[in-house]
Amino acid sequence: MSQPEFLYEIFEDFMDSSESSDFSLDHGLVCRWMTGQAKISPKISSYYAKPKSQERLAETIQKNLLPLMADCNKALQDVYNLSMQDASISEAKKKKLASLYRPANTRLLFLAKLISFGMERPFVKRNTKNQKLIAGGDLSPAVLDYIMDSEVPRPCRHFVGREEELEELHTMLEENSKVFLYGIAGIGKSELAKAYAKQYKKYYTNILYAEYTGDLYQSVTDLDFTDDLPEDSEEERFRKHNRFLRSLKDDTLLIIDNFNATATQDSFLPVMLKYRCRILFTTRSKLDGHCILQLKEIRETSALFQLVSAFYTESEEHRVLVKEIIETVHRHTFAVELAAKLLENGILHPEQLLAKLRDEKASLENKDKISAIKDGQNSKATYYHHIHTLFSLYSLSQEQQDILRDLCFLPFTGISARIFADWLGFTTLNEINDLIETGFVQANTRHTISLHPMIQEITLSETRPSVTSCHSLLDSIQKRCLMHGTEVSYHKKMFQTVENIMHLIEKDDVPRYLVFLEDIFPYMEKFHYQKGMKEILRELKQLLKGGHHGTAADQALLLDYQAAMEEKTEKAIRLEKEALMQIKEITAENAHLVSNLHANLGGLYRMNGQAALAKEHMEKGLLLLEQYQLLPSNDSLPQINNYAALLTEMQEPDRAMSVLQKLARIIKDYNSDHCLDYAQVQESMGNICLITADVSRAKTHFKKAMKIYEDVWANEPELIEQKYKEIQELYPQIGIALAKGILASRNK
Repeated sequence: MSQPEFLYEIFEDFMDSSESSDFSLDHGLVCRWMTGQAKISPKISSYYAKPKSQERLAETIQKNLLPLMADCNKALQDVYNLSMQDASISEAKKKKLASLYRPANTRLLFLAKLISFGMERPFVKRNTKNQKLIAGGDLSPAVLDYIMDSEVPRPCRHFVGREEELEELHTMLEENSKVFLYGIAGIGKSELAKAYAKQYKKYYTNILYAEYTGDLYQSVTDLDFTDDLPEDSEEERFRKHNRFLRSLKDDTLLIIDNFNATATQDSFLPVMLKYRCRILFTTRSKLDGHCILQLKEIRETSALFQLVSAFYTESEEHRVLVKEIIETVHRHTFAVELAAKLLENGILHPEQLLAKLRDEKASLENKDKISAIKDGQNSKATYYHHIHTLFSLYSLSQEQQDILRDLCFLPFTGISARIFADWLGFTTLNEINDLIETGFVQANTRHTISLHPMIQEITLSETRPSVTSCHSLLDSIQKRCLMHGTEVSYHKKMFQTVENIMHLIEKDDVPRYLVFLEDIFPYMEKFHYQKGMKEILRELKQLLKGGHHGTAADQALLLDYQAAMEEKTEKAIRLEKEALMQIKEITAENAHLVSNLHANLGGLYRMNGQAALAKEHMEKGLLLLEQYQLLPSNDSLPQINNYAALLTEMQEPDRAMSVLQKLARIIKDYNSDHCLDYAQVQESMGNICLITADVSRAKTHFKKAMKIYEDVWANEPELIEQKYKEIQELYPQIGIALAKGILASRNK
C-alpha cells in the first residue's frame, strides 16, 4: 500500500475522530515524515499522547497491521532491541517501556506507547546527502525517497483479462524504450499501466508516476524533490528536475498517465522522448510515427463476466442476460462495470437494462462503430452513448447532480473526500459515498476521490456547471484564500481546481467571477504558484477586454497583478502608476484598493533605490487607511511593516519602532496579542533592534513572536522550523548566536 494508506491504517482512530476535520495526509509530507525530513504533525502526536488513545492505537495495530505481517513477533522483538540499544533514551524510560514488552498480552501496548514516545521526541532532521543521488555507472539511483508523490497507484483489485497485453507491453518497452498505450476513454489504459508497474517492478530500479495536467514542462516543474527550496523560481525548479531526470538510465520507468494531447499541442514532448529512461504514456491520442500499443476491448467474455461478478452478486443467476449486456455495450470495460453496479443497486433487472441499452441509438446494430479521433474527443462514438444511457438510468437526486457538477473541477489526481465535503458544507460523506458505489466517483486511494474522465465529460454536457450553479464551491475556495495568515496543506490541489474552473465553467455571472479570480491571485502569489497566476491574468485580460465587463477597480487590479508578475522593476512601476490612474475619485468603496496600490508602488520604488518616492507613496497609502478607518484591516500590516523597514534603511529606526508599536496596539485592541499579525509585528521590531545592535530587546521581541508562531502553527511544524531558520539567517554576525539562544529556551 502507499505510505498515506499505511498511516491511515495505523492512525485510523485519529482519522475517524473529530480532531482530524480538515486534515489531509498529503503524500509529499507523509513521505517526508517517513524519511525523517519533517516532524510528524503535532495534531497526531498530541492525540496519541493520551493513555486512552495509546490503548486504542494498540487495538488498531492488532486489527489493521498484524494481519499484513509475515512474522509480527520478530518485528516486535526488533523494535524492542532497537529501543533498548538507543543511547538517547533514558534508563528510566527504557525500564518503563520494557515492563510492557515482557508480558505477551501487553506487547502491542508497548509498541503503541513507543510510537507515541517517538513522535513526541525533539525532532532532528535526517541528512539525506542528496548529492550522492547523482546517477553514475550503469544503474539509476533509487529515487523514491528523493522525488515525493511519485509512487504508482495500485491497480483496481478487480483487474482482469489483460495477460497478453501486459507481456506485449513489456516486450515493446524493452525494444523501444518509449511506448504510447493508446485507446478510447474507459477501456482500461491507466489500469493496465498500473498493473504493469506492479507485475514488472522487479525489472526496474525505479518506477515513477505522474498525472498529465496539460503541460509536460509544467509536470516536470511540479515534481516535488526533497531539496527543492521555497524560494526557488519555476525556472530553477525545472532546471534541477529536468537535469536529474535526464540522468536516469533505462532501468527507470516513468509513467505519464492521461497524456491526451498531440506532439504539436505539447512542445516539450520531443525533449522528454530524449530521456534515457523508459517512458510509458497512456493516451487517447493516436501519435503516428511513435511506438504505439493500441488497447482494444477485452476479447474473453469470461474475463468480463468475472468483472461483473465482482460487483453484481446475482450475476451467476442471470448469466445469459449478463453476457448479452456485455456484448451490447461492445465489451467496453467501464460500461460493463457501470452496468454491473447499476444491477447491484436494484434500479433495473437485467432484462430491463438490456432492453434499455438495445433501444438506445448506440446499440450493437448501429453502424456507427467505436472510434476515437486524434484529440480523443469524439462524443458521437457508440461507447459514449452507452455510458450516457447508463448515467441517465441512475435517476440521480438533485443533490447528487450538484455534487457531480462540482466534482468536474477536481484534478484527476483527486483530493481528500473530507476536504471536498468541507468545501460544500457537508457534515457527512454519505452522498459522496453513494456516488462512489455507483462507480461515477473514483476512490483513488483511501479517502481520496476524483471523477472518472468520461463521467466528467457527460456531467459537463448534462449539468452545464456555471458560476451561479457552483457558487457554493467558488465561495468556499474564495473564503479560504481570504483567510489571512493561514496556509492550507492542500493549496496545490486547490489551485489546480481553480485552473479547471477557469477552463470549464460557464461565466454566467461575470462580476462575481471577477471578484473570485481577484481574491485567488494574491493567495497563489503567496505560494509562488506562477502557472495559476499567469492563467488568472490571461482570464482577467479576456474578461475585461473591450470594456464590456468590470469596473475601473477591476482594471486597476489587473494592472497591479501584471506589475506583480513583471521581472523588470521599471516596467512594474509604470504598470502600477497606470493602475492608480484608473481610479479617478477616491471613495470609501475604493480607498482600500488605492491604499494598496500606493503601498505597492512605494515597495517598487524602494526596490529601485528611490527612497524618497518610496516614502511618499507608502505614506499616502497609510494616510488613506487612517482617513477611512481601515488601519485595523489585514492590509495595514504589510504596509506598516514595509514602511518601518524603509524608515530603518533611511536611518530613522526610532520612528520605525514607534510606527510598529502603534500597529501592535491596534492589532491587540481589534484582534488579540496572540495572532499571526501580532507575531509579525514583534518579529519586525526584533529585526530593527538587531540592526541597532540592541540584542537584548531583539531577543525579547523574537521570543514573543515565536511563542505565537508555535501555538498558531502547532499543526505545521515545518513552518515553525522555517521561521527559526529565518531568524538564524537574519544577520550572521549577531543573528546566529541570538537564534541559538532562542532555540535553547524555546521550551521554557
